[in-house]
Amino acid sequence: MQKRNYLITCAIPLLVFLFSVQAFTQKAIISGKAIDKETGESLIGVSVTASTADGNAGGAITDFDGNFNFEVDPKIYTITLKYTGYNNFIVEGLDAKPGSNVVDAPMVVSGFMIVETVITARQIKNTDASLIALQKKSFAIQDGISSQQISRTGASDAAEAMRQVPGAVVEGGKFIVMRGLGDRYSITQLNGITMPSTDPYRNSSSLDLIPSQMIDNIVTLKTFTPDMPGNFTGGLANITTKAIPDKFNLFVGGGISFNTQASLIDDFLGHGRDAGNRDWLGYDDGGRTLPDYLKTNDAQLQLSQSAYIQARQPGEANDPIRRLINQSTRDLSNTFTPTPKNTPVNHNFNFSVGNRYKLFGNDLGISLGGNFSRNFEHYQNGVLNTYTASPASVLVPYQAFPGEKNLAGDSKSTETPHIGGLFSLTYKLGLNNSIGINTIYNHDTEIVGRQQEGKFPGQLSEPRANFNTNSLEFVQREYTSYQFNGRHVLPKWNDIEITWAGSLNKSSQKEPDSRYFAYTFFQDSTQVEDPNTGELIDTLIKRYDILDAEFRPPFHFWRDLTDESQEFKVDISIPFLRRGREGSSNQIKIGGLYSNLDRSFEEYQYLHNRTPGIPSNLVINSYQGDFDGFFNYNNFGVIDTTYAANGDILRYPIGYYYINQVNAKNFYTGSQEVAAGYLMGVYNVLPKLKVIAGARVEATKQFVVSRDTTQAPSKLNLTDVLPSLNLIYALSERTNLRAGYSRTLARPNLRELAPFAQFDPKNGFFTVGKPTLKRTLVDNLDLRYEFYPDLGELLAISVFYKNFYDPILRAFDPKATIPELTWINVDEATVFGAELEFRKKLSFLGGSFARNLFLSTNLAIINSKYNIPEQEILQSKNVDPEYSATSRPFQGQAPYIANVILSYVNPDNGWESSLSFNVSGRRLFNIGLFAAPDVFEEAVPTMNFNLTKRFLNHFQVSFSAENLLNPNIRKTQKYKGVTYDTEKFKMGSTFGMSFGYYIR
Repeated sequence: MQKRNYLITCAIPLLVFLFSVQAFTQKAIISGKAIDKETGESLIGVSVTASTADGNAGGAITDFDGNFNFEVDPKIYTITLKYTGYNNFIVEGLDAKPGSNVVDAPMVVSGFMIVETVITARQIKNTDASLIALQKKSFAIQDGISSQQISRTGASDAAEAMRQVPGAVVEGGKFIVMRGLGDRYSITQLNGITMPSTDPYRNSSSLDLIPSQMIDNIVTLKTFTPDMPGNFTGGLANITTKAIPDKFNLFVGGGISFNTQASLIDDFLGHGRDAGNRDWLGYDDGGRTLPDYLKTNDAQLQLSQSAYIQARQPGEANDPIRRLINQSTRDLSNTFTPTPKNTPVNHNFNFSVGNRYKLFGNDLGISLGGNFSRNFEHYQNGVLNTYTASPASVLVPYQAFPGEKNLAGDSKSTETPHIGGLFSLTYKLGLNNSIGINTIYNHDTEIVGRQQEGKFPGQLSEPRANFNTNSLEFVQREYTSYQFNGRHVLPKWNDIEITWAGSLNKSSQKEPDSRYFAYTFFQDSTQVEDPNTGELIDTLIKRYDILDAEFRPPFHFWRDLTDESQEFKVDISIPFLRRGREGSSNQIKIGGLYSNLDRSFEEYQYLHNRTPGIPSNLVINSYQGDFDGFFNYNNFGVIDTTYAANGDILRYPIGYYYINQVNAKNFYTGSQEVAAGYLMGVYNVLPKLKVIAGARVEATKQFVVSRDTTQAPSKLNLTDVLPSLNLIYALSERTNLRAGYSRTLARPNLRELAPFAQFDPKNGFFTVGKPTLKRTLVDNLDLRYEFYPDLGELLAISVFYKNFYDPILRAFDPKATIPELTWINVDEATVFGAELEFRKKLSFLGGSFARNLFLSTNLAIINSKYNIPEQEILQSKNVDPEYSATSRPFQGQAPYIANVILSYVNPDNGWESSLSFNVSGRRLFNIGLFAAPDVFEEAVPTMNFNLTKRFLNHFQVSFSAENLLNPNIRKTQKYKGVTYDTEKFKMGSTFGMSFGYYIR
């Protein structure tokens, strides 16, 4: 340990020195990118010079990305770019100041009349304009956001930035959903490599682990081409990090924020004495760990419901079982109810640092970033109900936590510490080769306390009783990824380009010692005779019960899931027939991918057991709501010794103890293997018409096996051919018309295939996997009109249609005694819609203020439908003869999505501000239970404001206001003209201040 600390102590100053050695150089750095104005492709080997009246002062040659970078003294320069077959590109009057000075050069193929393109100095770096230019020339329909726009809106990570993408919805603050289709149909990549999910129960990746300061741009693709993964339907978001910085850059920032419901309160539901000293970082300190001996078959066999019979008998032969009962009851926590505590304000810290070096005469770029945040969420008196249908004209409550004055409803507190880090290294070998490494670490935890009070008529035999629950959860997710990539251009072979990438990933989700405790309570008045006067006196009787036959007794459970995956891919682009064809991007592209994922999952569960002979003074009712007294360790294990008349031990009375409830079905292993190859071509059949066509073949093997040998393994072994055709017609230099067809797929994830029955403390239901699930095939049609009126401006109108075969949906099992959620395939579903995207400078309004105003807006309107299976209709009619539904919307599909961002950017005085609005429409959340109407998530309009002031060249201060509208987060069911709330709560508005120091 001392050696490790010594190494860390030595390494920190070394890293600081390496990153800061060029921090305060007085040199000016001129950098930029040379592209073909018609095709948007990079130009390799362009000669770039900076000159003054005294002569040339410096220069460079562009690399395979078209990038150049060189140092000069701070002066005013003329920048000249020369390339055979292209007009010279000249920038006059560039005032090169210390630091970065960027020139982007769209070069024009030589003609008979024009020999030079001359412009006045203009600096553009990672801007909306450059990203829209890339969008204009892309082979697929895409949208994107630049680092400029990310900075403008104050987004701290990629998840917040994605809220600005047309058709995108971010669920839970981290998971992307494109075109409202649900996370199953969305893919996230980092520098072209698919990111595994940090939540193994979801399909999309967690985007909040990428600090915004390290993002160069985020591009979202909405049409499939064969060089993309086949499980692409809704959209693919590719986050590109800053590879080789232009110069030394540094950002260090931190902030605090105040939530109107969760900050500086004293009734936050915490874990009390079980909270570890590292909880604030999101790491359990070992206090919640399941003792190793309780994982053994021997201990599990002994801790049975009848173990007390042997344990109470005297004799040395029974000492081992008594010791086991006593030890296990002391080793497991006796805290079952949340403990109110005080909360601080939300706080965060983040940094990023990068630099460019020369190593053996070549460029080496290093970037390092990290973030830490600790946020608190809290609500109380929330609504959480479950309804079933009946022949009557109203829905019948199965479970009801109404959040009314006399019933507290649903109260929940969540503390979320998060630590993330990203390290990137890129080395260029000459102008035509580069290799890179990215390392990502992410750790986030949800520490949850929850209390509920309501009614449970669906299970309780006593209608007067209130049903109360308490739960404590510690859900810890960790993700580590090592990515490797390379890019190589072969000038002697007609500029053939080879790119390759690989990744090694490990992700885990651990739930150490989650606890659940439910009980009933009711009070009644009765008349008792006064022993002194003989009069009848009204007396209030309070009764507490734990009813094993009607709901689960108190329990502990531990869940541990680990995924290890690898991915490797290679792409080869072969240009052909480009000579003499202006704007041609003809090429053949071939490549392949191999990915493999292995999973292990285990769940241990121990239940609180009450022996038949438990003394009456220990039953829960005798404590009258004193749960600390009820769960006192003195009430567990051997609680007494009784003796015979001769002094011999007669019996050891046994109090409460824990019995093993480990279920072999809840242990499973799984694997997924995908091998793919593709061939595609890009060909300008006419000067204005480009065709991108090809096919991808993907072979999939999925295998899930339970430890329960009575459960048949789940196997999928398929090979799919996924064709794609995209047409791009340039109506003019500023206008494109795009059309596309493709076939894609969606696989069930391993959790959905596993027979594991997962208990949900939210409502006491179970979620059960289905080993017979099929994969989904999707046919996609897209049409898009694009108009680029000016630099950085865009008008795009799109329509799309998707037909799903065997789509996977979440549903209740109507045959289960206790409601079970599972997944099913239905025969077919359709989704079609239209999108509008509009980005415009508002300088036409006139005035100096309007010159710095920008409007960005997008709207998607979507219709979806699938036919309800006949068996479900028949089952529903058995419950409600008037049931008439025959179809429903696609699960998770929002009927509309709207984003509006109004920005003000004034670089001269350092002000940046944005007002953003986001809303997605009412969407199907769950199929109704027992013929009840389906559960829908209501629209949640969100409005955020951000204001940033930069000053003294190196400092910035920001103010943010999030969730200004503070709407109800609400799920509903509609039945015979009446709307029923199944869930309703608010999260409060958040107001924050942040400070940053930067060197750019």
